[in-house]
Amino acid sequence: MNDGPTVIRERGTAIQNATEGLRAESVEGRAAWLSAAADLLLSEVCEAKDALAETTGLSAPMVEWGARTTLETVSEKALRALADEAPKGEPISMLSLVLAGNLFTASVRAVVVPLLLGVPVLAKTSSRETLFPQMLRDALRRTDSELGKAIDLVAFPGGDIECERALIEAADAVAVYGGDETVDAIRARHPDTPLVAHGHGVSVVYCGRHALADDRIEQTISALALDTCAYDQRGCLSPQIVYVESSPDCSGERFAERLAAEGLDPLGTELPRGPLPLDVGAAQAQWRGLAEVEGSLIAGDSFGIAVRGRGPVRWSPGYRNVTVAPVEGLAGAMRAMTPLGHGLKCVGADAGSWIDVRAHLAQSQELTAYATPLGTMQTPALDAPADGEPIWRGLVRP
Repeated sequence: MNDGPTVIRERGTAIQNATEGLRAESVEGRAAWLSAAADLLLSEVCEAKDALAETTGLSAPMVEWGARTTLETVSEKALRALADEAPKGEPISMLSLVLAGNLFTASVRAVVVPLLLGVPVLAKTSSRETLFPQMLRDALRRTDSELGKAIDLVAFPGGDIECERALIEAADAVAVYGGDETVDAIRARHPDTPLVAHGHGVSVVYCGRHALADDRIEQTISALALDTCAYDQRGCLSPQIVYVESSPDCSGERFAERLAAEGLDPLGTELPRGPLPLDVGAAQAQWRGLAEVEGSLIAGDSFGIAVRGRGPVRWSPGYRNVTVAPVEGLAGAMRAMTPLGHGLKCVGADAGSWIDVRAHLAQSQELTAYATPLGTMQTPALDAPADGEPIWRGLVRP
């Protein structure tokens, strides 16, 4: 269903009229409301998992995993801590939000954080996935009908200029989740509206040689496999490249073999991959063919691992196709990451390396990515940074 400009403006006016009630509620009250709505939504996702699997293109077990691990971060404690961290200035009067369709749970932080800070939200859903945002809005309204008036959704085709203008014209800021082309087009059409961009990005992994030792490699593989399989590797926090420190005890090829046999293959049963779209299947075939020519390839029923030496690393189409690239320690990995610039979103690292990785990223002039332990790349905390900035960027007046 597509909404026209008149409907969009009416909904924008309605959520603006709810601002006073939203701001009148204490931060503690808003945190309790949002946490209770997350609990309600999680119970409803379990009942709607098959419908969500169809709309998202993920398997039902993956839908359940994604919803649970995301909504569990929306606790009262986490919400109140985030509110304490945020600036104490005046919240903006309204946020317009453009959602992407590749990661269905991305709407949670995008909606919850502004509401926590007292900012009403009018969100445009992706044409690819509307069900989960509708469930989120409805859970917020059922939990508290008055506070829930501060959130609403609209739907229209991307690039519809009149509808886009109606969405953005009354907002103090617009947050855009999507490809760089979408971000750039909206910025060009609305130069006077502050834009919070969440464009295209990639993430990588670093595994130091101690993570390959006999007493640690099982844990390393288990965590890396989860990060790779989560959401079928379709998000900007999904690892595309695994930089592995060269080690006489475990070569890159041997690490890839164990990742396949002990990680990706069994997890493919526990969290099955969703159906492979035709265009992704074609891109996967090309990527795997090049991997065989330029290095080596380990292919399973629902995954592929390319092992490359010092040649160019090619980005995969996602859907559990990942590259293992040997490097000479963390310094070598950082040299390989640096050309990614601001497009690098997150670096997952083994337990023994992630603090050092974090320190190196903090000192980098070219990178704004954050570091996180392996196994947590796809489950960011509520207050995790986004694109190198605090999650509340643009929501509070300076």
